[in-house]
Amino acid sequence: MFEVNTVELKECLKRDLMTGLTPMVASSPGIGKSDIIRSVAEAGKLKVIDIRVSQCEPVDMQGFPGVTSDERMTFHIPEYFPIVGDALPSTNNPNNPEEKYKGWVIFLDEFNSGSKQTEAACYKLILDRAVYKYKLHPMCFIIAAGNLSTDRAIVNTQSTATTSRMTHYRVRIDHEVWIEWANSHDIDHRIVSFIKFKPSILHKFDPATNELTFPCPRTWEFASKSIRGSDTIDKINKVRLAGTVGHGAAMEFATYCQIYQNLPTIDQIVANPTSGWTVPKEPSELYAITTMISHNTTVDNIAGMLRAIERLPMDFQVITFKEIYKRIPEPKSNTTIKEWIVKNSSVMF
Repeated sequence: MFEVNTVELKECLKRDLMTGLTPMVASSPGIGKSDIIRSVAEAGKLKVIDIRVSQCEPVDMQGFPGVTSDERMTFHIPEYFPIVGDALPSTNNPNNPEEKYKGWVIFLDEFNSGSKQTEAACYKLILDRAVYKYKLHPMCFIIAAGNLSTDRAIVNTQSTATTSRMTHYRVRIDHEVWIEWANSHDIDHRIVSFIKFKPSILHKFDPATNELTFPCPRTWEFASKSIRGSDTIDKINKVRLAGTVGHGAAMEFATYCQIYQNLPTIDQIVANPTSGWTVPKEPSELYAITTMISHNTTVDNIAGMLRAIERLPMDFQVITFKEIYKRIPEPKSNTTIKEWIVKNSSVMF
């Protein structure tokens, strides 16, 4: 099976939904499957109906047995399934009370952790897009997700009757894609710098370990929150990081952060970009300073920052500019930036 990164996965999901297919997304824990699926739904203006299949019974998928007025057996289907004739849901936007979603996404999370009976009850939902005798609304789409059986998660082997009803995607970690995401989601620049320096630490999961947690995109985001506002990684922060990304990754990160003590501060660089600071030579320090500069570049100080950036080796200039370009839209129209890009386009792209 081909593996896809998160950017490729989004495009696959969009195309599957447009063609009426039901994708199944599988990955190790902590990669961000749920966030990706929700972002696809948000982009399509679709309301997410989150169903945790691992907690469901067959009646949750096919309806609860009941009796009609003429004493014939029937099934009362759950209200969370949008069927033909249902009105589109409101977005509850206070600025536009009349605004509606364009449809729904039924998100079958933990899909491969449900019981065999519940899995069988999903056959009709997935293939026929129906619950009992009721057809799903034409603007109702389905996406499933689950963990890998190799990752010591609660996962059951699925029948070929289930798997043949779906398209399948296995997600791989791509540190460059994650760094791009991190730069636009206010992840602590020290963590971004560390992942650039040591990409393998972004996701380091060993199913055989006895540690309660491990480094992955989800836990590095938690780590960023835990050290936000802290200039140093003191003993308490080390303990908190170990409880977030695991002991080994936490100690490596804390050691890496010590290099910042040898670097010029951002205030020194801004005050005198051309000569008030010494350009580091070690790769670890260069990665750290590129992230420091890119995360502190604004529309107001970009001219001075450009002079500072040009003192770096060309490879690290490119890294810095790419991050600035992703994080701040405004510099794209800056004449100085345009001139630098034109001059260095052969190495930047």
